[in-house]
This record gives sequence, structure tokens and C-alpha cells, in this order.
Amino acid sequence: MEKFIRLTGVAAPLMRNNVDTDVVIPMHRLIGKQRDELGRYCFEPWRYRPDGSENPDFPLNQPRFRHARILVAGDNFGCGSSREHAVWALQGLGIRCVVAPSFGDIFFNNCVQNGVLAIRLPVPEVERLADDIGQADTPEMTVDLEAQHITAPSGATVAFDIEPERRQGLMEGLDQIGMTLKLDSDIRAFQQKDRGERPWIYRQEETENVARVLILAGDGIGPEVLAQVRRIVEWFIAERGVAIDLREELFGMSAWHAHGTLMRNETWNEILGADAILFGAIGSPEYESLPAEARKVDQLLRMRRELDLFDNLRPVRTIEALAATSSLRPEVIKGCDMVIVRELTGGIYFGEPRGVEQLTDGTERSFNTCVYTTAQIERIARSAFALARVRSGRVCSVDKANVLPETSGLWRRTVQALRDAEYPDVELSHMYVDNCAMQLVRSPAQFDVVLTENLFGDILSDCAAMVAGSLGMLPSASLGPLRADGRRQALYEPIHGSAPDIAGKGIANPVGAILSFALCLRHSLGLPQDAARLEQAVERAIAAGARTADIAGAGTPSGTTAAMGDAILAALEKGN
Repeated sequence: MEKFIRLTGVAAPLMRNNVDTDVVIPMHRLIGKQRDELGRYCFEPWRYRPDGSENPDFPLNQPRFRHARILVAGDNFGCGSSREHAVWALQGLGIRCVVAPSFGDIFFNNCVQNGVLAIRLPVPEVERLADDIGQADTPEMTVDLEAQHITAPSGATVAFDIEPERRQGLMEGLDQIGMTLKLDSDIRAFQQKDRGERPWIYRQEETENVARVLILAGDGIGPEVLAQVRRIVEWFIAERGVAIDLREELFGMSAWHAHGTLMRNETWNEILGADAILFGAIGSPEYESLPAEARKVDQLLRMRRELDLFDNLRPVRTIEALAATSSLRPEVIKGCDMVIVRELTGGIYFGEPRGVEQLTDGTERSFNTCVYTTAQIERIARSAFALARVRSGRVCSVDKANVLPETSGLWRRTVQALRDAEYPDVELSHMYVDNCAMQLVRSPAQFDVVLTENLFGDILSDCAAMVAGSLGMLPSASLGPLRADGRRQALYEPIHGSAPDIAGKGIANPVGAILSFALCLRHSLGLPQDAARLEQAVERAIAAGARTADIAGAGTPSGTTAAMGDAILAALEKGN
């Protein structure tokens, strides 16, 4: 945050008692607004008349006080329910210092944490300052934190007291966390000594709280986008103290060139031991030149099957800054925020028998089998219903029961029976997959949680990508069942493929892969606030103009994969 040492600027009187934080920033203005947007709504109920015009009687609307940097206020300023937003709104209006007889406790503490100096003075001294400001031709004051005194417009000085720790933090531009980090070397030295003397205290932290995260960049553009993900992960480790044991292994063609196999046994052991896998992409024209035996096993499907990663979540949301880059009209995709819940270990991708056989007339017959059991359908449906309960409470189950009465019929009956027995509070609808594909491009905002089987989910999520503007924007999480240690093994990957046509050019979009790590923060690491921090940083970077070629739009300049990573890291730093 910005340092506060000495401030000279216009001071404005606001001698009203019990100024509530809901007046400083009305609650409804917090919805969907970024921090730097709040200043325009500061004191909105007082600054503006009902018709939207300025209220000339409000002091901060008067020409001599319009650009005030210091506020002299009445008793109990900042009372009411308060978070950082009230302080942010004042900062957005230009206020860096508030002088009052008393403050709401939460507001007062938030001032210090965000670089605003809140000064308590006795009522007579505050009233004298307000009178001095009101009578001055130029209502300018100086607040000197170093000397701890205020110089009024008349030249009179007033001393004030402030706790040494608060004063030091403001003068150095450090919040409580920053002040603590100044002592990092002392803290680490103490911990090291304490570990030696009382190791049992630290054993649980070291063995249970550190998540093992494995990077498998894979083929095509995978290494390029995962390089940016690694930068983001390392930022969260360094700046947010996220406990991650980060590892990386070669996978796919890079492993073949290095070791003569697409996946080493050592890599598979790392996969089995990982709490979360950050995956890039699979697929390359080079696979065609490999021996048939070497490419017999699809290693990604192997991971899904053997780790039982049945629960595939694919969030799809409109980013306002990209509305014009979508192939769909902005009014069609406005407000869309859905999650496709795809069953990932059953259906036609894994069903047996499968194969190709020679017929007697010299032609071939090929076949795949779509298989589902009641248990498979119930567990993915539970995931969708549980997710809907923390969203808007609506699930749309997608099938093709009119043509596939065996598998899709079982799907529909099972989902409905589970909802009726265990989730009566969730609204359930059913839709045929062909209609769903049409509705995704006709009116995507109607959906909240979309539940579907493996093949349909694969196709529909690619269709839904147009809501976000590009396949490169969409993340996914593939989660296994709950383990004995309370964790779920998980794989996180963007839904795009390996894109061999642009591999190596440094122009691939890393956002889907980076947002996949946000899902990792939420689902594997149990850090929803850090997940939201990363998602908001992505939106801020894009809103500020960061673009790769796939989301640039006609006539808009685009940057590199690394430049997008730079922009998101810069947004993280700014919001930290």
C-alpha cells in the first residue's frame, strides 16, 4: 500500500455524527464492482439527489472542497457493518486522512490496513479544525505523521497520538502481514530452533498440510501454457504462503524423446502420490511415427480410469470485456455463469467390447460400447446436486433418452429418483442433448448446473466455450472419490487440445490452464479466497487489455503467451 508520511491538501468538514459505512459506500454498490470503481459511489446517498444530479449542499460537492484529501468528521465515523470497502471508497474519492473524535472499531482498523490515517482528537479540537477550515480562503491542511501534528489553514498546530506499530506500518506502507514479514528471518530462526526442541508440534504440518502438486505439461502447446501456470503457482507459494510441494515430470512426446517411453514408471509413481495434477495437453502428429505398441494406451484416459477421476467440472462464464470476441451476440451471452458436470470414467470412452474386425467381403466393422451402471450415474448426479445447492439450486440433466432408451433411459430415471429421494430442494429438468446444444448458443444464461454423461459432456463443453470467447479460456477439474485422508485425487487441465498448428509460436492462450489452477486452489487445496483472487486477477488483466490471438478480436492487438502470464501476475501483485 502507499506510504503515509506527510500529507498537504484540501481539507473538508463533514461534521455529522454516526456516519454509517453504508452511507460511505452503499451495500448494493459492492456487487460486481472492483476496488477502483468504488470512489464514484462514495457518500452516494448524500452526494446525489434522487434524480441523479449533484446535491450542492453536500460539502464535498462544493468547489472549494471538491478535491479534498483530508476529512474532518463528527463522532463515531465509520460505524455500522464495515469491511475494507468503505476505506477503499474513500481512497477512490481521494481521501487519505480522516480526523474525528471517534471511529467504528472495524473501520478504524481497516484504515490502517489500507494506508488511510485515522486520527482521534477530542471533540473541541475537531470542532476548532472544522471552523478553521470553514473560514479559510484556502482550506488546506498539513498532516505530518512523522512529527505527529496537524497544521490548520490558520497556521495553528494540533498534536495527535497514534500507536507506534500503526504509525510505523503507515510510514513504511505495510499492513499487519507486511509488518510481520519484516520479522521473517527472526520467525524462521525461532521455528528452526523450536523444531529441534519440539518436533512433534510440526509433524502434522509437514506431513499432512503440504499438498503435492505435479505438473505434466504434455504435448503441443501444453509446455507453453503450463510454463505460465508454474509462474502463478510459484507466486502463490512465495507471496501467499500456500503449502505446495511442486514437482514436474515429462509426459508424452517430450518423455519419448528423453526416455523412449510416453510415460516412465517413475512418472506414474509420481502421479499416484500426487494430491493434484496440473495437466497441459495430449496429442501430436509425431505419435503416428511411434511403434503401435508404444501408443496403444491413451495415458490421459489411463489416468482418468485408474485414478477414478469420475467427477469432471467445467465452469463456463461470460467475461464482460470479451463479450465482443464471442461468435455469439453480447446480449445472448450476457450474465452466463454455468458449470457443466461431466461423468468422466464411464460411457462410450471406456465401454467394452470395442474394436475393429474384418468382414468376409473384405470390408471392416468397428464398434464401441456405451455402458453405464446405476452406481456410476448416482455418484456423478450427487456431485451435480451438491454443487447446485451452493449455486442457484437448479440442475439440467442432459441425455438422449428418446433414441437411446437403454443407457439414456437409465440415466434419466436414476437422476430423477435420486433427486426425489435425497435432493428435493433442487430444481431438476431434463433436456435432450441436441436441444441442449441449440440452447447453449441460443440462450446459455438459462443454465446453472448442466449434468451429463461422458461423450455428451465432451461435445457440449466445446460448444459452450463460445460463451467465453475461446476454447483457450475454459478450465476443468477432474476429481476422484474421497480418500481416507479426506482428500480427493484430482487432475486440472484446460479443455483445449494440444493445438499442434500453433505449438512453439508462443501465442497460445494460457488462461484456461491458469484458471484450472484456480480450481485446484478451491477443490484440492481448500483455499476458495485465493481461488477467487486468481480468477479476479485474470478478469482484471483482460479488462486492462491483455489479449492472445484467440480472444483479440478484429483490429485488436494481441500479445504472447508469456505476456498474458505477465499481465495476470501484475494483476495479482496489485491486488495482493
